Amino acid sequence: MTCLPRARARRGRCLALAAVVAATLMAGLLPRPAVGQEDAAAARALVPDMTGAPLAVFPAGALYVVGQERFAVGLVDMQTGPIEGQQVELLFFTLAGNQGTLTETLPAPFLPYGLAEDHGADHEDAGTGSEITGVYVARPTFDAPGAWGVVARVTLPDGTRRAGQADFTVAADTDVPGPGEPAIASETLVAATPAEAAAICTADPVDAMHALSLDDALQNGKPTVVLFATPALCSSRTCGPSLEAVQELQRRYGEAANFIHVEIFPERDFAKPAAAMAEWNLPSEPWLFLIDGEGDVVERYEGGIGLTELEPAVKQLVA
Repeated sequence: MTCLPRARARRGRCLALAAVVAATLMAGLLPRPAVGQEDAAAARALVPDMTGAPLAVFPAGALYVVGQERFAVGLVDMQTGPIEGQQVELLFFTLAGNQGTLTETLPAPFLPYGLAEDHGADHEDAGTGSEITGVYVARPTFDAPGAWGVVARVTLPDGTRRAGQADFTVAADTDVPGPGEPAIASETLVAATPAEAAAICTADPVDAMHALSLDDALQNGKPTVVLFATPALCSSRTCGPSLEAVQELQRRYGEAANFIHVEIFPERDFAKPAAAMAEWNLPSEPWLFLIDGEGDVVERYEGGIGLTELEPAVKQLVA
């Protein structure tokens, strides 16, 4: 095991770009990025050949628990914008006092949001825009609750290294249903026509995933793909792209599985979320769950998702 100094918390500058990035990933739920030279102790210890200022690392989720988890991050150079489509490894470490202990180093491919199916080297304009269009994803195993950290190690095409870090918290458990646990049979709003769907769905145009209530879907023997999202009112700005990806999957696999969109704010009122949000104990948005024909959760995804990441899992779900 490798021990390293813990970074000191500090509010970053470049607030305008940071605000855009935070809104794009998980507004109001992200830690501050470590952008100052003095804040990158762990990154400099684990990536001694890093060049340039530390990158801002934005974990794209609000919930991590003990066990194997999907861990997604957006990476941003606070001067030039998002770093996308590059070779990235995520280094995870536990924190105790001012010391950290390295637990895992994992490759983290870049996975675009929404319908995009090209990623990695196929992104010719990777990192040149101001909007985050996807995330780097790994599946670490957290063996204990408490304070954790992650260092993102980026290897650019010319061989130079960039790095950044962030802290986060791992909980002992959660009431959000996870793999192997029964899905919650929530009664969700249904619509038989586009006009009826428009009354309960903020997507424009409305999608075709409101014909079946979730509780009924869990009883018909088919696997289920259920997305909790609010395209018009999404604080993270990733609900729309996530919905587009699920709509395409419905076109491809709709005969083999139930596809349900639970609109988070069917009355377009932030004070009146859908009852299913509380029943599923969801702390953020969007969320997507894959559920087998027996009604048990197979996988859960928090935050923005895309076709590249989802289709292999849905293929396996309906096989």
